[in-house]
Amino acid sequence: MTVRKRTIRAGAAQLPATTLDQAVHALELIHDAIDRAAGQGVQLLVLPEGAYPSYFLPSVEAYRSARVLPNNRFLGMLGDRARRHGMHLVCGFVEDRGDCLHNAAALIDDAGTVIGIARKSFLWGDDNKVFAPGRELRAFACKLGAVGIAICADVRAPETTAALAWRGAQIIAVPTCWVNTAREPGAYYNPQPDFLIEARSREIAVPFVCANKFGRETDSLSYCGYSLITDAQGHVLAKASPDQATILTADIQAARARKPALPDWARDRIVCTQPAEEPDIGPDGTVRVAAVPTTRIMPGDDDHDVLRSLAAEGVQVVALALPSAKIAEEMEVYARSLGIELIGRAGDSRVLCGSFGSYGALRGSEMLSFAPARALALDGAAILFVTDPPDDLVVLRARAAENKVFVVGTSARSALIIAPNGAILARSADADPQPVTATIDLESTRDKYVFPGTHIFEQRKPHLYGEAFR
Repeated sequence: MTVRKRTIRAGAAQLPATTLDQAVHALELIHDAIDRAAGQGVQLLVLPEGAYPSYFLPSVEAYRSARVLPNNRFLGMLGDRARRHGMHLVCGFVEDRGDCLHNAAALIDDAGTVIGIARKSFLWGDDNKVFAPGRELRAFACKLGAVGIAICADVRAPETTAALAWRGAQIIAVPTCWVNTAREPGAYYNPQPDFLIEARSREIAVPFVCANKFGRETDSLSYCGYSLITDAQGHVLAKASPDQATILTADIQAARARKPALPDWARDRIVCTQPAEEPDIGPDGTVRVAAVPTTRIMPGDDDHDVLRSLAAEGVQVVALALPSAKIAEEMEVYARSLGIELIGRAGDSRVLCGSFGSYGALRGSEMLSFAPARALALDGAAILFVTDPPDDLVVLRARAAENKVFVVGTSARSALIIAPNGAILARSADADPQPVTATIDLESTRDKYVFPGTHIFEQRKPHLYGEAFR
């Protein structure tokens, strides 16, 4: 479909949490949000995951015995409102297909027609108890462009949004229920609005429209708000508060997705069904690591011998970005004489093993696509050493978090260490680049659960990615 180069007023409806027994109220909230969005000139409105009747379901039986509208009546009501306002809608709902339930979202055009239904493929937590995973990843063509739909935790798997890019998506709609994972009372946090959505948007170069809930749905389940809209460069155009109902709006333009680079070796690993390898960890899982800007290394000069100083501090592994194999070999010999293992050059698309454990070594340009880092993590890398990493902390944090590995990056004038949850453990200052160090627990990379019942590798859907990446 040819897309006119025009501005689209996008909206994300941030709604309060509702429970299954509040289905009537949930419907009222949806109708009110659509009407308010229409008053703001919204052409594409995204509503949250499970907007009707709720996200959390105690069981399949509980849903089917509740007083909720059949799917056809609910979608018909949405269609009537979309047609009345001349608006496109993406709304999350519980789809009952008779033999199973799906966590689903419908795209409805401005004529009130259901263009397509997306079904969540990467199930989260209790999703696994009541929903069947989706079996398709596709973009739906409409007047506004090709809309790809990724439901909440689908974005946790980088393959999902990459597959939508390969399917031709020009806008990504994200109906979501981002769980509040902050531990402090009154605080709100989730990695998706913090950095993952921006990273996904930058990687495939399309705008994202994300609608979340806020408030508490059960005693143990609450949401963080922070609905957001990005442009095709991954810049956040608008972001909601963590605890208020709102219609977030921003002007976006549909953009032809950039297909992430898929080297053959990485694609073959990503689309095969071989289980992920467990990281190989040395006898002492706790390792002292340093990342050193190359300009700080002057071996042999007693006043400036950084490696000698790091050895005295108990550093066991040093990452460097060295310009040639010859220099790297010389430096490795020198480092070994100090009891240090030196990682100074990119690898050869395979997991390597040091005394501390298994790792991968990548060039910075390879981090711009999810695929090389993903393949190495699937093959058991606990650390990704990156020479000349891109100057984009959002993307680097995403690579660490989506694979639950450490990322250690070095260039001539920069150094950083990122934890498996995406937290920045250490980073050199731009004005005065100095070595940075951190004590890291490699055992933590063996735990690939990001939430009870949610394993980042076991719940991947390689056959879906293979179909998209052909």
